[in-house]
Amino acid sequence: MTTPTTDKRKGKPRIARRLPVRFGTDAKMCGGTATDISEGGLKVECAESFATSSIITVFVQFPRHSVRLRARVIWCGAASQGGSATMGLALTQPEPLLKRAYAEWLAEVKLAATEDQVAGAVTAAASAATAAPARRETAPAPQAAPAPATPEPRGPIHRRLESRQGQSYDALLERTAGGWNLTIVQLPRQGVGKPDVQEICPDYASAEKMLREFVRTH
Repeated sequence: MTTPTTDKRKGKPRIARRLPVRFGTDAKMCGGTATDISEGGLKVECAESFATSSIITVFVQFPRHSVRLRARVIWCGAASQGGSATMGLALTQPEPLLKRAYAEWLAEVKLAATEDQVAGAVTAAASAATAAPARRETAPAPQAAPAPATPEPRGPIHRRLESRQGQSYDALLERTAGGWNLTIVQLPRQGVGKPDVQEICPDYASAEKMLREFVRTH
């Protein structure tokens, strides 16, 4: 699983992961792949590029939806033999939708990385128990080592979400004595009604999983 790094020039988290993009102008649109993305800009691999200082429209395809941006071409790299051209793009203005999509994506990457680490530890423990030599019947059966506890934030955590159907939701995750309380309310909220979702989850990972499942199905 890809992990975030830090852009030393701007101090913003960056993730090297491939996301489909479309970019260009009203007269010409091209396709490519974003290989490095942050809140302030992105790097694109492409078959065709635009001249430096060109202002172009960019559509970044995140896992759940596409985000439309305006960007300036900062630098271009010519295609090597059998390779692709590259462009460095900087956003021309703040983009709340990109920031929100990027934050949600970053949270999912971190959560998935944590889940993979826990799953790997459980698998390794199970393999070690299977490979251990058999003992006499009078000896106690070996037990697999418990999986390490998943680190959980202290909370509360507030999220603003957008579903595939374009609906906006406000989500709140709060730690309680019985686990994590997940509350999801559709925006704009009409009066004082019941939340769309209000559940107590045993741990933070379960609450995040329920939150992602809600976004996928609404």
